[in-house]
Amino acid sequence: MGLLSLLPRSRFRVRLTHAATEKQPQIDKRAFSEYIREKCPTLADPDKAFYFPSWLLPHGDMQTIYLYTQHYKLAGCPVDYERQIFEFSDGGKAAMDWAFPRKSVAPDAPLIILIPGIAGTSFDYYARSFIHSIMQDNCACQVVVVHSRGCNGVDLKTPKAFHGGMTSDLREFVKYVSKETPNAPLFGLGFSLGANILTKYIGEESSSCKFFAAASVCNPYDIDKTVEEMCRPTLKNRYLYAAALTRSLVSLFADNEKVIMAGNADLDPARIMESRNINEFNEAYTAKVFGYSSVKELNSSGSCVHRIKDIRIPMLFLNALDDPMCCQETVPYNEIENNPNLILAYTRYGGHLAFFEGMMLSAWLPRQLSSFVRAMVESQQKTCQQGDAMSAKSVGINSCKGLDGLDVAM
Repeated sequence: MGLLSLLPRSRFRVRLTHAATEKQPQIDKRAFSEYIREKCPTLADPDKAFYFPSWLLPHGDMQTIYLYTQHYKLAGCPVDYERQIFEFSDGGKAAMDWAFPRKSVAPDAPLIILIPGIAGTSFDYYARSFIHSIMQDNCACQVVVVHSRGCNGVDLKTPKAFHGGMTSDLREFVKYVSKETPNAPLFGLGFSLGANILTKYIGEESSSCKFFAAASVCNPYDIDKTVEEMCRPTLKNRYLYAAALTRSLVSLFADNEKVIMAGNADLDPARIMESRNINEFNEAYTAKVFGYSSVKELNSSGSCVHRIKDIRIPMLFLNALDDPMCCQETVPYNEIENNPNLILAYTRYGGHLAFFEGMMLSAWLPRQLSSFVRAMVESQQKTCQQGDAMSAKSVGINSCKGLDGLDVAM
């Protein structure tokens, strides 16, 4: 661990924030946090839950940069996807990539709906490494990666692409898979901006949410504050994070300019192409096509932090305090602690979606996520097998799909 080995062990402990145990929902006759502590010891047991960053990547910037070099390397955790093109109610289209052949998975197997980060894809390393971990863990789950419009090889069919708080497309995805796989319990998993969309959606749905549980990784929570920080004129923003994200957005516009301009004659394509940061792009394109009066309104209304209080399913939030893209000042400790259905796990190190450890730079994150998924799936399946009709009735659900058997706090 190099110089990191000189630091006290407690510095590397995974910290948890949650409501008092007596307020939490009961899962398998235990409080939510106690259940996770037992089932996910390397994530939640204070004696076993530690994240030691590789001494080769001792801080968040190095972790994050290394992660993005892995997006283009398929060796180590290859995943063969089955692609489906989904059509939205307004005629738009997006890719749904199924991790396993649909006919090979039992119709009642849990279905994990994975939402990548901004303009992310199913081939991003954090997505592939998680799916690979699920495969190794023999969790018997199906995974589908749902993309934003205009991403991963699917051109825009309508002038609107996406924004950080756009939950309407996720709502259509969920409605579709619920109809196609009516017996499959749904688990939500979001990364980065996808975590914000997922969290906001779950809060909007509240007691009607179709997910039985969910997890959020490196969530920005407050888009306005996050983007403001990324737009500061620092060398790091100018040449790394904000620059890379802005280039991806500008590239999406350039690839689909004809379709976008056909429905938005008042847009200035030159101004969009010359955007130097995310706010400039959102001001020139996103706010206008989605009908927002300003970028401030777009960012504020899209932030999931305002919906955390409305979440009614067991949900894990995982963040690193040295995340260079989602600053620690936006982590909503109080909001999470005030909602008994939520647990926040945070580490001092790890960067943005990275969390590499050891000399071999192995991925710590997917193991924690797969253990959480397994724990929630085991509880859900156990309750279904027991046929706990009274518990299902208490949360207003009539089948084993959803929150059946989990005494969720309202």
